[in-house]
Amino acid sequence: MSKPRHLCNYPGCMELIPYDQRYCSKHEYRKPIDQADNQERHKVNQTIYHKRITSQHEGKYQHFYRSSAWKKLSHHWLMMHPLCVNCEAHGIYRKGDLVDHIVELRDDWSKRLDVNNLQTLCYACHNRKTWREKQKRAGKHEQK
Repeated sequence: MSKPRHLCNYPGCMELIPYDQRYCSKHEYRKPIDQADNQERHKVNQTIYHKRITSQHEGKYQHFYRSSAWKKLSHHWLMMHPLCVNCEAHGIYRKGDLVDHIVELRDDWSKRLDVNNLQTLCYACHNRKTWREKQKRAGKHEQK
């Protein structure tokens, strides 16, 4: 009797491999970082996000993020769009952690509840996007 087989754990790979292996020979080099390291990185990104969200100097933006309208909309959005769009665009299927405004509220307050301005991101992608936006904003202030 042969060993049971399953699909390679690499996203999108359809190679059948022995049950006691995680990756096919093609994707063996792509072994993810140890699960504990991956979870630790997720916790760090989550902490960075929550520090920013709960800071005292944000005013009307934080008030909005605590509003009933935003909580309901973002919860519904995550139910309908569960994957991080940035990771998915790179062929990685990762659960999205939060709803992001494509055009930031600072740039266009009127789009705060516009569903065409929303996307699902994981904490890591959201923190990268926010950092890039801050850099752009800082560059604009220096040019003035």
